[in-house]
Amino acid sequence: MKIRWSKYINAYPQKDSVILFHSVSRCVNKISKEDYEMINNVLAGTKPTDDIKKVISELYVDKCIVKEDEVEGEMFKEARKSRDYSGECAAYFIPTFTCNFRCPYCIVDSTEHGTENKKLTDEEVITMAKWLKQYVIKNNLKKLTIELFGGEPLVGFKQDILFLKELHSLEEQGIELEFNMISNCYLLTEEKVDALIECGLKSIQCTIDGPKEIHDKRRILASGKGSYDKIIENIAMLENKSVSLVIRINIDRDNAPYISGLLDELGERGFAKIASIGIAPVDPPVADSNISGHTLETMQYLETIYKALRRNNFRFKMWETFCGHGVEHFFVICPDGKLYNCPSFAGMKGYEVGNIYEGGFFEDRPKVHEIPDKCYECSLVGVCSGGCYFTKTVHHLNDDYCLEVTHSEMIKQYISNMYGD
Repeated sequence: MKIRWSKYINAYPQKDSVILFHSVSRCVNKISKEDYEMINNVLAGTKPTDDIKKVISELYVDKCIVKEDEVEGEMFKEARKSRDYSGECAAYFIPTFTCNFRCPYCIVDSTEHGTENKKLTDEEVITMAKWLKQYVIKNNLKKLTIELFGGEPLVGFKQDILFLKELHSLEEQGIELEFNMISNCYLLTEEKVDALIECGLKSIQCTIDGPKEIHDKRRILASGKGSYDKIIENIAMLENKSVSLVIRINIDRDNAPYISGLLDELGERGFAKIASIGIAPVDPPVADSNISGHTLETMQYLETIYKALRRNNFRFKMWETFCGHGVEHFFVICPDGKLYNCPSFAGMKGYEVGNIYEGGFFEDRPKVHEIPDKCYECSLVGVCSGGCYFTKTVHHLNDDYCLEVTHSEMIKQYISNMYGD
């Protein structure tokens, strides 16, 4: 039987080993450099030793090595489809599009979103929660995950609390609940945190984009003032709270040189004890914008950034664009009751896929977006999925749109620092 490396295997040489990452299965294997070279020799026709046969067999079980005629594209297609059958529902709840920040790279601020300052009534919030409960029960789902989103969700704090409380009756039917929030955390108070935790909130994601002098130029209040000191003060309060903290750091070529310094500062303040870190290249808000993290200038700083993560003992997450767009039980609920496939499209005219007040989803709701055939041949398709559908669609980018450079370096640094020597 002729065999080969899986097309979805990415090999990252270390000092004494090679880390193998399968982007579709997310399997990670670490083998010696000697074994890696011997396996390559075997694949080229050299007779294997018994020891190498054993290593190859283990890698074959993990789909790192496959039959030469294996049709692997179907594996990725099935991975995408399988999310429809997971028994889980993930819904973003947007209580308001109003935000107290004016960040230059904000998606909502840079596109034609319906940003009217609509304030939900208690009756409307309860109606939305009841529709969602009926949806979960009707589809026989086993878990519901809610992401409180915006705008800024804490501007709609009262609506958040009412919405989450109304959903708790699902637990009586054996349905697991998970509540999270994506917030700029400027309006976070101990009273609000305690109330959200009492409702079942599990995690808060907060964005910090550099040391104070850098962050305050990017995460700007509507008044024009900076936000760094207040955010740091507010999230430090979470050390003694039963809620997880994720610090998201958006990077581009302007702030990337300063991120390792930020991580050292956060480490000195003790945030490694309470927070995990997510590094995310900024998508350009318009097609020809200079505000983009998908540049070689940005990528050159990743090694120092990830070394700072390790140096400060931070837990860190993998960046990917394998999104939920078009997954049957992944959607967004907006303040006007309209439903969208993705939070980036939320509020944009013409991208609605349903309306709670009109019976729910439209019959012609688009399914998972198609990706170019060439993407199925890429070793990183499992974490890229053809790139961000919002960016490609709204900015009318052609088939040459590709984030291979970004994904290659981001995954390399993540894997090497998470599992490296």
